[in-house]
Amino acid sequence: MKQNGTQQEQVTHLGGNVTFPDFSPDGSRIAFGGSAGGSNPDLWIVNSDGSGATRLTSGADVDVFPAWSPDGSKIVFIRNGQVWTINTDGGGATQLTFDSALKGQVPDWSPDGSKIAYNSGDDIWLMNANGSDSHPLFVDPSTIEFGPAWSPVGDQIAFVSFPLGNLGGRTMFVINADGSRKYAVHPGPGPQIVPAWQPRGDRID
Repeated sequence: MKQNGTQQEQVTHLGGNVTFPDFSPDGSRIAFGGSAGGSNPDLWIVNSDGSGATRLTSGADVDVFPAWSPDGSKIVFIRNGQVWTINTDGGGATQLTFDSALKGQVPDWSPDGSKIAYNSGDDIWLMNANGSDSHPLFVDPSTIEFGPAWSPVGDQIAFVSFPLGNLGGRTMFVINADGSRKYAVHPGPGPQIVPAWQPRGDRID
């Protein structure tokens, strides 16, 4: 659909739930998590016009929250609470995280493809795209953070935070990619779920 909500078109027809669609860098395809016929959520890719739906994963695993790499060759996603990557042809599935903390919505590649930001437990973490050098972006024991989103130039990360026990108090923040200078961009409680930068980097929705 257009930005103003007009010209809506259905592009998936799985007969089940479809969640967290993500456009490929060139806009020609959409990755999403979807359940077909009551199955566990799998990763799918479909052309942006709704043709050519392709199932990338299948089986007993729960595969959700896909995000394209900047060069369009891979997708990072969450499988059974851990971060994985997979080639866009369905091959080369690789687990990147192995600790006990559950990973949630939604991992995101840095614009140069060298790093991945992700939610681990209650915090935002960073790692190299091959899974090495994983570390928290920052730690605040009094809050829960999720939904990291890199800025278009890769110098900042937006995310959503809320105090422990107060999901309704969600606030959108931006922090430098080195963990410095965290500030609120949407102060106060609100409906923020997962931030999305505009391509010019001057607005976050």
